[in-house]
Amino acid sequence: MLKKQYFIALLICSFIYSNESFLDLINLIEKGKVYFSINVSLDGSSAAITNSNYSQLHIANNEYFKNVDLENINAFQCKWSPNGEKLMVMRSSYENRRRLNSLIVLNKYGNLLDIVIDFSSQRILPIGWTGNSTLHFLLDDQLKTKNINQSKNEWDMPLIFAIKNKLYEKLGDEGVQLLYEAQDMILNLSYSSDATLIVFEVYGDETVVIQNEKFIKTDIRNGNAPMVSPDGEKIAFMIIEDDGYQIQSGSIFYWDSKTGKIYPIIEDPKMIAMNPAWVNNNLIYYINFLDGSINSAGLGNQ
Repeated sequence: MLKKQYFIALLICSFIYSNESFLDLINLIEKGKVYFSINVSLDGSSAAITNSNYSQLHIANNEYFKNVDLENINAFQCKWSPNGEKLMVMRSSYENRRRLNSLIVLNKYGNLLDIVIDFSSQRILPIGWTGNSTLHFLLDDQLKTKNINQSKNEWDMPLIFAIKNKLYEKLGDEGVQLLYEAQDMILNLSYSSDATLIVFEVYGDETVVIQNEKFIKTDIRNGNAPMVSPDGEKIAFMIIEDDGYQIQSGSIFYWDSKTGKIYPIIEDPKMIAMNPAWVNNNLIYYINFLDGSINSAGLGNQ
């Protein structure tokens, strides 16, 4: 337990003091490109950036910006290792009208490190890491674990995951514990590095917040794409409005667990702000849906 707490503390400290300059590098090198989502590693050292159908993957940090040159990339729900050195990502192709899926691990330079599962008709979904070499994924709705170094599984961090409408915690190598059963599919799960703050959407229902194993009533309600901050104290989320055909507006807010209040981050009628990603505890990246650009915003002094 002490080892796990020490590991998490180191990650949080490295996130707070990590270099935040690679957004400028993205704008400089890929000006005019269209992006859809940003996935920042827990330590803040690396980011995975995708287009709207997740078929393009770019990796960036404060040293470089690189397009991952692999066919059939499917970057949906790609997951960074805690130290930002490895990225678990899918590949998907179609053969005889059948979708085939593969699961691979890339290093932070976008080079192939490991083929976890070669192309198969089985359903695959990356779940997360509990150490820098131990990854977890769903295979036909069954949780699977692998240490890519073929050594003992690491349990330095908690693993919270959802299968359909049920939320679970993985209890080391021993088993799983059911945490919550929703009325419908659980989507967009996010949780703090110690799992004391958990947030997720329920399809067709309100966003659910669990803090210290208790359900918290918030005004997030129908907020989308909730993301827990690195310190586990805030939840960023977006509010999207549409006319039934097209998105008309998008704003980003955050809920503060200390005050229980919601504060605006981006409310600009000239842009549609979407898909927030934490850079550190007081800064987010987000996408302007109107032009696909990557932008940053600070939380300010609330």
